[in-house]
Amino acid sequence: MFGSGNVLPVKIQPPLLRPLAYRVLSRKYGLSIKSDGLSALAEFVGTNIGANWRQGPATIKFLEQFAAVWKQQERGLFIDQSGVKEVIQEMKEREKVEWSHEHPIQHEENILGRTDDDENNSDDEMPIAADSSLQNVSLSSPMRQPTERDEYKQPFKPESSKALDWRDYFKVINASQQQRFSYNPHKMQFIFVPNKKQNGLGGIAGFLPDIEDKVQMFLTRYYLTNDRVMRNENFQNSDMFNPLSSMVSLQNELSNTNRQQQSSSMSITPIKNLLGRDAQNFLLLGLLNKNFKGNWSLEDPSGSVEIDISQTIPTQGHYYVPGCMVLVEGIYYSVGNKFHVTSMTLPPGERREITLETIGNLDLLGIHGISNNNFIARLDKDLKIRLHLLEKELTDHKFVILGANLFLDDLKIMTALSKILQKLNDDPPTLLIWQGSFTSVPVFASMSSRNISSSTQFKNNFDALATLLSRFDNLTENTTMIFIPGPNDLWGSMVSLGASGTLPQDPIPSAFTKKINKVCKNVVWSSNPTRIAYLSQEIVIFRDDLSGRFKRHRLEFPFNESEDVYTENDNMMSKDTDIVPIDELVKEPDQLPQKVQETRKLVKTILDQGHLSPFLDSLRPISWDLDHTLTLCPIPSTMVLCDTTSAQFDLTYNGCKVINPGSFIHNRRARYMEYVPSSKKTIQEEIYI
Repeated sequence: MFGSGNVLPVKIQPPLLRPLAYRVLSRKYGLSIKSDGLSALAEFVGTNIGANWRQGPATIKFLEQFAAVWKQQERGLFIDQSGVKEVIQEMKEREKVEWSHEHPIQHEENILGRTDDDENNSDDEMPIAADSSLQNVSLSSPMRQPTERDEYKQPFKPESSKALDWRDYFKVINASQQQRFSYNPHKMQFIFVPNKKQNGLGGIAGFLPDIEDKVQMFLTRYYLTNDRVMRNENFQNSDMFNPLSSMVSLQNELSNTNRQQQSSSMSITPIKNLLGRDAQNFLLLGLLNKNFKGNWSLEDPSGSVEIDISQTIPTQGHYYVPGCMVLVEGIYYSVGNKFHVTSMTLPPGERREITLETIGNLDLLGIHGISNNNFIARLDKDLKIRLHLLEKELTDHKFVILGANLFLDDLKIMTALSKILQKLNDDPPTLLIWQGSFTSVPVFASMSSRNISSSTQFKNNFDALATLLSRFDNLTENTTMIFIPGPNDLWGSMVSLGASGTLPQDPIPSAFTKKINKVCKNVVWSSNPTRIAYLSQEIVIFRDDLSGRFKRHRLEFPFNESEDVYTENDNMMSKDTDIVPIDELVKEPDQLPQKVQETRKLVKTILDQGHLSPFLDSLRPISWDLDHTLTLCPIPSTMVLCDTTSAQFDLTYNGCKVINPGSFIHNRRARYMEYVPSSKKTIQEEIYI
């Protein structure tokens, strides 16, 4: 039937396969089989294993491997027909990938290499991989009974003995190149979404996002945040935990009851369930926004409710801005349909390792394998360990991160670059990161032909940089250079005129960078943001003045403002008496400098939100179909957050190293940072100009 006489296909009635499938899938793996799923399994077994499906171990091995993949993908308890076809197709794709990596020449047949769709294309069948769990199932001799030696023979994995080359696991990924996955909140798993261009959509349809992308943008953020909250250790036993519990604590204090007897737990309630439950305390999770009346409101997929923050006590150490996800506690009153918030905080963060384990170690960047509709690439745990060990050995690798606003039309900056490049040329780094803006004046369409146009001047600036780089051969030959655009750079500046444009920002056009491409051996013109895969690390580079935007749009709480007024009045009264308490003259040991507090607040807000731009579209526009490139799920190993409105910092939160090199020129000094990935340490450098 398939161009081979090794297997005698038979038609198996589903009831005949049910006892064997029940023993393996249900009793051993706890799965339930639907009738259509059993029919699909019977059809595959009869076609590819044949008349010997009862005697040999091939059927049991296939069912066990099928169940393992099903559980790995977290498809749920019920095995249906569509799920069977998808899992079988992915099993084929996995063996193709294993075969291409391990045995490019050898040819054998495999039961997973045969489908009904391959009847007219039998030459494209992929042989079985040597390390597959089905390696002993051969179609060349279906009546052969496997010996005890064959059955218990350990698979041979030749890749474990190969020396890894770090260049194979070093890749710069632009926003347009990053794989897209949608999140299914019901199955709690990511689903691969193919690129429009790969689907053959041409013209405008291939470039403009769909309205469905707009709808799913904030829904995805909500469901990812909600699932992360429910995975928090405080929510592990049940969803009956209240991290704020201000109202319950107040009730306990007023009633003088034993706190151990009364539980301060609450469940996260959907907004639609507030109706008809007057004067009750609730814990809500939602998006902070303003309604059509101009009042603050909270939104979730079930609805929205107006909130009153006049008596709200927020958790310190966060920024609260329109568009961020918040946990709020308060009392709902049906009169006016308003929710009076007593406490507010951000959802708790999560470490990278926990998130990866939860989503099944998906290879979201496509470094270890490219995902498609039938195959989802995953991170191999053994390979991750080997890459981590190799990473520790490469102690001579270092990344140099220059400060932002490298104005190439400024003579002072070009002089500073010359000094820094001269120093780096003696010991060239592995990576040199340049961050814009690369011009002090936004590039825009000129209406006059008298003077040189801004676009021509923009190109001349990069030509001047190429001339400067040509003097340092050791640097241009051995260092990979990455250029990240800023707000003044093309093409975004043509519309925004230097203001914050749409994210993600496209790379600088190649028409302006030809000379640098000729001078430098390895140069990458990246988007903003961009991601770097370096062995076991994921590095995110983002150029944006987030600190200033957070401060401009942060939510002001009236209760805090009234307390500040009382504090100022007390200070004025103490000054009038000329008597200052001794505790006000001595700095508290746990009191941190203001700059440190601001940087910690910035980093904690970004990582807890799980998004690089947790703002509304009206504050920071985002391309709807590229919102996944801004998502921090899981959080990266290292994040370079270049913010000129914040102080230079280097700190770690939830295992994520966050670096801000700040502005390139500061107080007549040129600043940059050296990052050593083997130890995840940074060194702040500066040169006087």
